[in-house]
Amino acid sequence: MPSNRRQLLATVGALSAGLAGCLSESPTGSGSESPTPTDETNTSTADTTDESTTGDGPPDTTTAENASFSLPESSVKSLGEVRVAVANPTVGKAITYESIMGSDGVLQSDGTQFVVAAVQSQQGNAVDAGGDPAYDAFELVVDGEAYSTVEIEDRTTGAYTSSLAEHGDIRYGAPYAAGGAVGWLAFEPPSPLDASEAAIRCRYGGETAEWELSDDVVATLGRPAPTFELESFDATVEQYSVDLSFVVKNGSENDGRFLAALYWPTTGIADDDESTIIERSVAAGERVE
Repeated sequence: MPSNRRQLLATVGALSAGLAGCLSESPTGSGSESPTPTDETNTSTADTTDESTTGDGPPDTTTAENASFSLPESSVKSLGEVRVAVANPTVGKAITYESIMGSDGVLQSDGTQFVVAAVQSQQGNAVDAGGDPAYDAFELVVDGEAYSTVEIEDRTTGAYTSSLAEHGDIRYGAPYAAGGAVGWLAFEPPSPLDASEAAIRCRYGGETAEWELSDDVVATLGRPAPTFELESFDATVEQYSVDLSFVVKNGSENDGRFLAALYWPTTGIADDDESTIIERSVAAGERVE
């Protein structure tokens, strides 16, 4: 834990880089909340005990052949001997992620946005089954333009990303993923991106399946991201905790969701960096404190 205010401000300097504007994610977010001009938030952080698994539990025996679908049956399509489910596609101008052996955080990039979906697959019982579709067998198709899946591990902290935009338990098709696990797919098309229709497509074994994105998701692709400005920042360091306060203004004409990751590194354990995710709805021209 930093011992003085100067060191603290240096270690949480990632706040300015973590400022992110995001329209309410589709399809679950409507962006209809109307916050008061100042939404007060007090954030305190404290030392925590590192938790780890002991490996004493029973071995994982789940396989793609005997796993049942966790995703809705309505999202399942067949490609030869393989059944694939793609569900809950969402658009975020900025998104959160969770890491194994590391800090959670926020991903955002100027001029792009994220489309994330949950995916699950099962192989058939054929002796010559060719395995599950690979991560790069999927693509986002927007008005005929195709966008490939993107890798994000070089942009996150920790051993690997578990959940992305609250989707899945691990990246779909990762070598360390259990068979039949619900994973996530990520695409990063331009933002804003005007579109009349969009779908996630999978090509596998000479066959093709598509999952259409809802009208709300398609509309979100075409909306500009809000922009946020850091107006003030202060910190009070105690012996075992730190209180942070800051004011951020939505300087755009769009209502949106403010996301930021407050980081502070630790030196004793390499994978024990800490973070706090701040998330608030902020109307256009308003501030969050």
